[in-house]
Amino acid sequence: MITLTGTLLSIPHPARAADGVCGADSLKRAKVSASLKLDDRSRTQTKLVSRLTIEVPDSWPYATDLLLGENSEGHRRAMRCLLRGEGRQAQWWAEWRAAEPRVTSVKGTVRVRADTYGWADAQGTFYIGPWDVSIGKNHWTAALDMPLLAGARWTSVTVWPGSSSIVEATPRPTADDKNGLVWRPKAGRPMPKVSVVFDPPWARSWAAQQDRLRFVMANNLILPWLLSAAAVLLIAFRRTQRSGPLPVQEKARVRTAAVWAGICILLSLLGTGDNVFYETMRRHVPEGPWADRQAHHALLINLALGWILLAFGVPRRFTIWAAGAVLTLPGVAVAVWPEFFGLTEHTFLPVDAPDHAVIALFVAVGCVLAVLLLGSVAAVWRMAQLVGLVPPRSAAPGAVPTERELSLRWTAPLLVVAVAGLGLCRAAASELSWQRTSWLSAQVDPEYGKAHLDALRRDLTWFSVQSQDWWTGYVWWLISGLVVLGVLRERANKAALAAHEPDRLDEFWMLPLFPLLVGPALGVFAGSWALYGLWFFLYLGALAAVLRLCRGRTVLDRPLQRSRVPLRAGEPLSRRTELLDRARRFREIHAKLRRLDQGQSDDEALNRRSHERELRSMHRWRASDGTADRLPSDVSVVDLALALGPNDNWWANGVRAARTAAIVGLPASGLLLWADYLKGEFLTQTLYSQFGWVDTALSAGYWEIMWAAAGFLLGALWRRLPGRRGPVRALPLVAAFALPMGMDSIGNAVTGEGQANLALYVVSMLLVLTVTGIMLDLNTFRGERRYWQSRLGLLLSIYQIRYFSLQVAYLLAQLLALLTLWQFFTDGGGPPERDSQVGGAGN
Repeated sequence: MITLTGTLLSIPHPARAADGVCGADSLKRAKVSASLKLDDRSRTQTKLVSRLTIEVPDSWPYATDLLLGENSEGHRRAMRCLLRGEGRQAQWWAEWRAAEPRVTSVKGTVRVRADTYGWADAQGTFYIGPWDVSIGKNHWTAALDMPLLAGARWTSVTVWPGSSSIVEATPRPTADDKNGLVWRPKAGRPMPKVSVVFDPPWARSWAAQQDRLRFVMANNLILPWLLSAAAVLLIAFRRTQRSGPLPVQEKARVRTAAVWAGICILLSLLGTGDNVFYETMRRHVPEGPWADRQAHHALLINLALGWILLAFGVPRRFTIWAAGAVLTLPGVAVAVWPEFFGLTEHTFLPVDAPDHAVIALFVAVGCVLAVLLLGSVAAVWRMAQLVGLVPPRSAAPGAVPTERELSLRWTAPLLVVAVAGLGLCRAAASELSWQRTSWLSAQVDPEYGKAHLDALRRDLTWFSVQSQDWWTGYVWWLISGLVVLGVLRERANKAALAAHEPDRLDEFWMLPLFPLLVGPALGVFAGSWALYGLWFFLYLGALAAVLRLCRGRTVLDRPLQRSRVPLRAGEPLSRRTELLDRARRFREIHAKLRRLDQGQSDDEALNRRSHERELRSMHRWRASDGTADRLPSDVSVVDLALALGPNDNWWANGVRAARTAAIVGLPASGLLLWADYLKGEFLTQTLYSQFGWVDTALSAGYWEIMWAAAGFLLGALWRRLPGRRGPVRALPLVAAFALPMGMDSIGNAVTGEGQANLALYVVSMLLVLTVTGIMLDLNTFRGERRYWQSRLGLLLSIYQIRYFSLQVAYLLAQLLALLTLWQFFTDGGGPPERDSQVGGAGN
């Protein structure tokens, strides 16, 4: 009997039937203790940790079997009796093991300690160790249920509620142990029928209602992020059209951005709209023929998404289109005529489905996924060409290079490897999940094989339904970023001879790059994505605010001494060679003056005066009207050279910074990959989640793209950022990156969730952009590299000794902060499992 929100419910226990095969009479001499802890410290969902300790006497028939190997049938039978009951099959999808049960032999008894846990992530009843846990709308209930050991000697039962409050506890506890309740039955008394009703905090209660319609609707509000991106692209499109007549190439790039904005809307409606539709129908419309059609529709939706992306990619070779058509046929045939392949009209794969039906669905899912990947490759290839990431095909000397076309010769093997890899990762995760949930089942029983096959078939059907939601979430933001970069590149090419820094419209096109390619996904609180779309505008607004605050504060905004005209409007800044020569001579003279300051005789005074006269002459400049003028007294030619960056225009500066940041960010990518996927409980969710290892690999690419995009913005906005040295110029972008992180940390503090990795993100970005800024300063004077034994010597000359020592101290402080965060703050409570009921089945 379990109490749920004041109502008594009788819940049958499928695994605890009494058939008399476990020797319950011999277990009356056993000693048992149990505990349950609700751990919600720095977590989104509450983790319920159970510990069950049993000391069985040697007289129990299966006592010695406990000492056998873990894979022996005798050991499983003995453990099954103690931990599951007298049934032969027990698949507990909600229970996880912290480690293998510890078995020791102590003075005529065998002692077993089993540590298990589960997650409060959905409404319903599930089983964790000896506890029946019921998650309700307002209250949770945990009831002790061990019929086989009811007559044993129970030494203690302990419940720690964590931050939850206890509404009701029966029977009355005998003690209070560190904010927990303890029951210590007297000798000879039967097992106490402990039942505890909890009132969880609102955030934990909300996170445990993922199956409710409002939660499903909120989680699918990821749509506003797509719709926000589409809206910003359309606004930029209209603003560019109104700016004046556009060249043909720029008009084509801007129109491509508008087309992609429309495709984003289609992706949002097709990608996750079916989930909202079916969840709404299941709750408000009586079940009918439509109820189990989501698997059919998912195949067709995937095909539609793949063809939309393929049409956007516009591959020029007929073989690509033909391959897409061939791959489409199996998916359409299985979705439209399932009965022909032995599949049912509704559930697709019933328990008794023939083998050829499984093969048909397997082939159809693989082909549909291949179409989705083919369309994604075509779209990414097209946009990568526009951005210049695909080098042209080499031609004969004197001939014009031609563009490389997407070829099936290379695409087909990659698709085969990708589909096979996804299938293997999915199968491995499914098998691990099955082994976890059925580890105490009798594997010699024929029912075990049937249940195993049924679980694998359910997972195959699940994959056909959910794969498009997973994949489109990865591909749309990348294509969106490339679309924006394509427009920026064309605008830079148009203005290459007229302007050396981005104008206001260029900056407006740069704004969406920040949320699309730089900012990690934030705004998820209590497991709800309802506020996720808001963070798109937080990133957008943070960068816009930083650019507004930086306006008029850069080196190029400093006025000349006589005309008071800003430096950027003075003598043509394209005379980089002359400026760099003057900057080098400036540093050489300062080096001589430093040697004179180190105790030289008065005979060198004349030389010092001549050096000072030459330094004064280097401050001569020309105003925009050609009249003679002078640089500001506190701005040297070195400062001016560094303010221009390593290249002649902002696009080239951005490309160079992107390449540098991608290389510099490799160690940071490894660190964040470990922190997000491989540390502690993150590794568990990576191993058992549906796309765990694939997500890990794709996230490595995501972090590299993020560093490259952040570097591009640093280089492209180089002449718009304040500061005399690269590390200082990086600070405004880091501040724009950190502002949404700070807002997210406030939300996490309100909901009591962990946020250690947010600090790692900010410090990693600061370190990567700082080093990138230093490398850009170094590349500004790359023509002098041949005159120095090492890059360090050149950097020492550029920054001068006093500046260089400060930069070293600054970098060391950042590294120290990063290591401190890694060592201390990343050891938090850890996340809940992405899908704690992997395999799609419940108890």
